[in-house]
Amino acid sequence: MWTYVLFNIKSNLKRKENLILIVLFIICEIALLFILNTKSFTESPYQTSLGISIASVSQKNDPKLYQEFMDEVNLIRQTIDKGEQDGKEKNWKSYCEYKVTVGVLEAQWYMVTSNMPNDSYFEHADVLEELRKEYGLPDLSQYEKLIVQKSNDINLYFSSMQQARYFDYLLKHDLTPITYSYVDASSVSLQIARYILPVVLPLLVGLLLFQQRERRAKTEKTILTISGVKKKYVRWNLISDVLFVLLVVFLPVLVYMIVLVPFKGVSNLIYPVLYYKPGFTGFHYWDTQGLDHIELVASGLTNMSVNQFTTPGMELMPLWQCTLFVAFGIVMSTTFYVLLITVLSKLMKNKYLSLLVFLVVLGLCSLASPLGSMQKINTFNPMSYRDFGMNLLGTSYFGYFAGIVIIGLYSVILYLVSKWCAKKVRV
Repeated sequence: MWTYVLFNIKSNLKRKENLILIVLFIICEIALLFILNTKSFTESPYQTSLGISIASVSQKNDPKLYQEFMDEVNLIRQTIDKGEQDGKEKNWKSYCEYKVTVGVLEAQWYMVTSNMPNDSYFEHADVLEELRKEYGLPDLSQYEKLIVQKSNDINLYFSSMQQARYFDYLLKHDLTPITYSYVDASSVSLQIARYILPVVLPLLVGLLLFQQRERRAKTEKTILTISGVKKKYVRWNLISDVLFVLLVVFLPVLVYMIVLVPFKGVSNLIYPVLYYKPGFTGFHYWDTQGLDHIELVASGLTNMSVNQFTTPGMELMPLWQCTLFVAFGIVMSTTFYVLLITVLSKLMKNKYLSLLVFLVVLGLCSLASPLGSMQKINTFNPMSYRDFGMNLLGTSYFGYFAGIVIIGLYSVILYLVSKWCAKKVRV
């Protein structure tokens, strides 16, 4: 089997048309990396602080305590001003300390001003209390008697809690804050996966493989007469085609990583990214809360929606682990695209017609499910999962787990159809 697979891969790599496509693909990637590297210098590494609202506080209950509270608030405001200046001057350790400080105090204040029971609604409250003591921060719960009206809104708590844990992770691992477009040996694969592959991968598969039928037709009927080969033939072709496309996709990425290692190292492999845990572990949509559009907030390497930023579902994952999950999603997508073009080429006599149908089908599915789609019917649209980085890290209404299951089911169906087509070949 592997002799046949290697033969197919080598013959594909020798085709002049394929070599031209591969060169164009690499040029696009290099251009993207230069653009992202330039863009990263102008981006903010994280959202701005929300501040502490004093609208619900009254001095009538205890004027002396109120004055102490206002002194604390003024110190927090000074910390914010200094912290933002540290960020502009790239004093990253001070900036991270400021983000932890403000995040802990903001989260604590939202707990104090909320009438929700802490043990039921406030995740990681114990972690925040440990951070408050570790960083020597004041206990704002002592000012609870100043509050005249509590609120049911706890969304902002999650935002502040995530910020505190995120920057505490950076400090404890001696990491420098990076931006959404940052490129180094650790992040280059993720950047290519989400900026280029959602659009280019289906095009690449279609253009690299649409001529396969003509080339294989000369040997296919002979091969299918060999006893025991007919059942394995479809599997052999699938493996060789998928490996060929993955080689074209991942080999340049590996080269970029090796080239970038001397410049920026690989310390960011443990850099934290925020991902939507409910959508990673099951069929779970993030709550749209009636929104008809998505507003994005850059938080390090995660470009989240405002809704996800204020939900309890966001958790931290190291970049290396995130990269592996996204790479697995790319393998799944590649398998689906290869099977689709294979089936179409079997069902249609004209190779150009099969390519056209392939591109039209995927194009219409993409239009039906834009990357910000909130229509639940698009759960079954394979192009809702064309960017697994987006499905994993946020922004997408559809989760990573749903994508793996749906793409996997479509691939199984197409594989069975391709086997049926092989049985219909007259020998």
